Amino acid sequence: MESEVDKRKKLFHELLDNNLTTFLITFHPKYAQNFGLVDKPVFTDVPTPITEPFKWEYTNMKKLLYKLGDILSTDEAERRQVQLVNPSLKKFPYLGAIAISPTIFAAIQLVKKGEVAPSHHHSPNAFRFILEAPEDGAYTVVNGKRLIMHRGDLVLTPSYAWHDHRNEGNGDVIWLDGLDAPLVWYLGAIFFEDYFKKYKRSLQEITETEKENVLKYGNGMLPEFEREDSYDPLYIYPYSRARETLFRIKENSNEMPAEGYVMRYINPNNGKDIFQTMASKIRLISPKSKTKKIRKTEHIIFMPVEGECTLKLDNIEYNLKENDIAIVPPWEAYEIVNNNDKDCILFSYSDEPIFKSFGLFRSEINE
Repeated sequence: MESEVDKRKKLFHELLDNNLTTFLITFHPKYAQNFGLVDKPVFTDVPTPITEPFKWEYTNMKKLLYKLGDILSTDEAERRQVQLVNPSLKKFPYLGAIAISPTIFAAIQLVKKGEVAPSHHHSPNAFRFILEAPEDGAYTVVNGKRLIMHRGDLVLTPSYAWHDHRNEGNGDVIWLDGLDAPLVWYLGAIFFEDYFKKYKRSLQEITETEKENVLKYGNGMLPEFEREDSYDPLYIYPYSRARETLFRIKENSNEMPAEGYVMRYINPNNGKDIFQTMASKIRLISPKSKTKKIRKTEHIIFMPVEGECTLKLDNIEYNLKENDIAIVPPWEAYEIVNNNDKDCILFSYSDEPIFKSFGLFRSEINE
């Protein structure tokens, strides 16, 4: 006689054969993992993200990037970069080849002295945070705006903005690429187009400089004669300004705030994040100081720009040097510790706006 357990298993397999399933074997907090369809139930007391914490050392990434540079030109590769892949995502088709988190992309890109990377545009939003650059001559052109890049600058290429990269300086330029490409791919909304295919040339005509762009949009005012509300019109955020602001705030403060001295990059059109899908911040951690213990529903990527620090999580800690990169998954508690005699400045970006858009953002700071 067929047992009750066998009857259930038989029915569950019949459901699966018909591309169906049921709550008990997928969502149920107590029983789902017993049936082998999911590793853990969908419903859990607290988030159990598929992303794991991880650290990438810049010295190793840079070494491999230059190996790539020895065998691939920018003409052949179009964008010569090493992409950061989260080990926990490797088991997922496609996502495991491109993503540092299910929503965010990260890569280190190289344009050598004298090289150009041809113009294209795409539906994902993107930014570049400059890691190494010559004193002058390395620049990105975004929708005709020439943006000379210096170390620590944040350069934006909003969705569908044409962009190419040119290095006329006396040294190589390397930057961190951040995109929302994994999210856009999952939503089925990836579009891509080569500039050459449309205009029969590889590079854009320059119509404006970075100085004009910052003057128009980076001084707390907006030109009434030229408004574009659909994206952030300020394409470059100079590091010199951000750094000066951080130190002035620190000088006028008696005590470091719970998360450090944090400044958020904002869209001057609306005061919101630079993109609807990604937030970028820069923070200063004083010498011999640490933040409070923090956890939030966001995938957040940290990278020291100046100095060193330790990123402490519940079960692991990462010692981060300049340009090292680490990711913290949603609801993973962390604190940033600076045991050194010098200030530490960190750049970070995350998918916080996505969580906020869906009403899913939560944060907790233990005082």
